[in-house]
Amino acid sequence: MRSRPTGVLWMGSAFGAALVLAAGVLAVLGAGEPGTNAALAATARLSFLLFWAAYAGTALTALFGTTFQPLKQRAREFGLAFAAAHLVHISLVGWLCWIGAAPGVAVFVFFGIALIFTYLLALFSIGNLQQTLGPRWWWLLRTVGMNYIAYAFFVDFMKYPLHGGIKHVVEYLPFAILAIIGPFLRLAAWALRMRDWWR
Repeated sequence: MRSRPTGVLWMGSAFGAALVLAAGVLAVLGAGEPGTNAALAATARLSFLLFWAAYAGTALTALFGTTFQPLKQRAREFGLAFAAAHLVHISLVGWLCWIGAAPGVAVFVFFGIALIFTYLLALFSIGNLQQTLGPRWWWLLRTVGMNYIAYAFFVDFMKYPLHGGIKHVVEYLPFAILAIIGPFLRLAAWALRMRDWWR
C-alpha cells in the first residue's frame, strides 16, 4: 500500500480541481437550474476521466504493454481522486434539490447505488479494512462495484446522444466512446489471462 500522504494529495487535488471547475461554471452561467446542470455535466466528466483511469489502467497494461504501466500502478490513487472529485458533483445535486429542481426518485436509486459502491470501494481501499474484508470479498466488491459505476456512467452519457445538435454530440461523444470501450478492454484483458492460464 502506498503512503497515506500520496492518497491524500491525489484526493485533495481532485477535489480542488472539481471545486474550481464547478465554481467557474456557476460564475459564468449562474447558480440557477441551467448553470447547475452545466456544472453537474462538467464535474461528471472530470470524475469519469479519473474513474476511467482506475477502471481501465490494468487492462490497458495487459493488452498494450508497459506504456500504460503508470495507470496500473496508480489505480488506487485514481480511484480515490474520483471519489473525492465526485463529492463536488454530489453537492451540486444537493443544490439542485434545494432550488426545487430535484431529479426523479428512479434517478436517485440508480445513481445512488453507484454512489454507495464508490465510497465502499474508497473505504475498503484502506489496507487494514481491506485485509479484514479478505481477498475474495474485496475482489467481488471491486469487480461488481467498478462495473456498476462504469454502467452508470454509460447510461448517463448515452442519454439522448443525438439530441441537442452537433455541440451536444461533440461534448458527449468522447466520453460515450470511453464508456463503451472500457468494459471491452477489461473483458479482453480477462480473456488474455484465461488464455495464459490454460497454456
